[in-house]
Amino acid sequence: MSAVGKPAVLGVDSGPWENVGRWLVLAPHPDDFDVVAVTLRRLADAGAGIALEVLSGGASGVEDGFANGWEAKTAAREEEQRESCELFGPPGIEPRFHRLKEDAEGHIADGEENRMRVHDILNSNMPDGVILPHGNDSNADHRRTFRWFRAWCDSRPSPPLALLVRDPKNLGMRVDLVTPYDAASAVWKGALLRCHRSQHARNLRSRGIGFDERILAPDREAGEALGFAAAECFEIYDPVP
Repeated sequence: MSAVGKPAVLGVDSGPWENVGRWLVLAPHPDDFDVVAVTLRRLADAGAGIALEVLSGGASGVEDGFANGWEAKTAAREEEQRESCELFGPPGIEPRFHRLKEDAEGHIADGEENRMRVHDILNSNMPDGVILPHGNDSNADHRRTFRWFRAWCDSRPSPPLALLVRDPKNLGMRVDLVTPYDAASAVWKGALLRCHRSQHARNLRSRGIGFDERILAPDREAGEALGFAAAECFEIYDPVP
């Protein structure tokens, strides 16, 4: 925290994030990367490496009118993430897609096989820092990803720094770090979010707003409360019980 009751500001306040040479984005779905794209751009510009591991195909989030069949829906979402990563620009993000087993509802199955696969992903990357969803979230995939990450941290003598993301489905969290951004960065981030056409179409139909506005509006609300145009927000995970 930069001051009593105020979060630290990325690029302004010193903190352990400055010592991270390699970040892992542990993304349950295609598009989770883009929710914190401004932060990732700032980290990359500062010289940090970024790896993106996408755990599920996210086919359950694609409407039938957009693609026909589970495989087509999964392929569509993966292609959307590739397109977004290309638009992200240098240093070049090559997403890896794992297609973990899913349950009858289309969520990442809550089982030992998936837990071990997530642990294998973490072990193969050995990151200095991890960015992942917060565990207090209405999305089952977000909760399970966080729980498996927490179990992995518990098995390690020196867990990496972890930034837990605030997204629209978060049910409450402490804000320890923010990345403020301006209108020009919002335009850039919105373009990344609109690469996820399946999600953009579904949000327009079901909510009356696009996927871009679904993410940008809470960022603006959080930023304005702190005196910024917009901000991405994080809780720094404390592995000590």
